[in-house]
Parts: sequence; C-alpha cells; structure tokens
Amino acid sequence: MKQEIERCKCCGHIVSKRKIAIYTGMISALYKVFTYCKEKRIHEVQTKQIKQFFNLNSSARFGDLVMFGGLVYKGSKGHYGLNMQRVDQFFKGEFKIPEYVIKDPITGKIEQGPDITIHQLKGLNKLLNEEGDYKAEYIERNFKEVNVLDYDGTVIKTIRMPK
Repeated sequence: MKQEIERCKCCGHIVSKRKIAIYTGMISALYKVFTYCKEKRIHEVQTKQIKQFFNLNSSARFGDLVMFGGLVYKGSKGHYGLNMQRVDQFFKGEFKIPEYVIKDPITGKIEQGPDITIHQLKGLNKLLNEEGDYKAEYIERNFKEVNVLDYDGTVIKTIRMPK
C-alpha cells in the first residue's frame, strides 16, 4: 500500500510529519564513530574524518541521531559531537533513547516515541555479545572471478572482484 504524502500546494514541499525510527545501521555507525573518538581521545569530529564508517544510508541518517536522547549533537556544518558518557551508557544498556521521533516539517517540533534501551531495539540483539555489550560484526564479501582479456579475446589472467 502506497503511503500518501501531503505536499504544499504552493511550493510542492512535503508537509507531512515524518517518523524517523532508530535502526541497526544508525547504531552500528554510531558505535564505529564512538570507538574512533575513544581511540583518538576526542569527542568532536568532522564528517570527512568518519566517512569510512558509513554506507550511503547511514551517512545520510547519521545527522538524525541528534534527535535521539542527546547522544550526538550538531556543530557547525559537517561537524558532529558525541556525548561520550551518554553513548557509553547507551551501549551498556544504562541509558534510554526514543525508539522513534516524529518531526513536523512546518513547525520543526519533534515528538518522541517511547524510551528504550539498546537491548529493546528490534533486530539489534544479534549485534550484542553474551554480556549484552555491542560487538562489531564483519561480513565476508562474496567474490566472483573475472577474466581479463587481451585485445584479441585471449584470457590474460583471472582476477577476483567483489560481487
């Protein structure tokens, strides 16, 4: 079923309220940035310092974390900061954040959903170890073999490339 989106009749901008839910990709990116900050003994970063931790979606959504319990705050353009104590408590299950927020694009008002711990996030349990702490998960790449051809079609060599 297609969702109806309300648009302004004058300019065409979306005026429907938007529900922004926390999801595992956001939390995974947050953990990577948190670990990076701990290692560097910093709490503020530029986006260009941490872009390697994001895929396209988590890069676009990282800024949404500013609406979730004060874990992340926005500095100047392209700069973010982490409340290191809160983030640490969140990953230990000691700090709650809203499961989702609803943002009104007209008023800018944010409504918060119910507060939950990391242990209550759907789909996130598979990212926790036996002690309930967040663990980094690495996924093996699938490779395919590709033939490199000479100008006459002769196979020069075979290389492995990610699928």
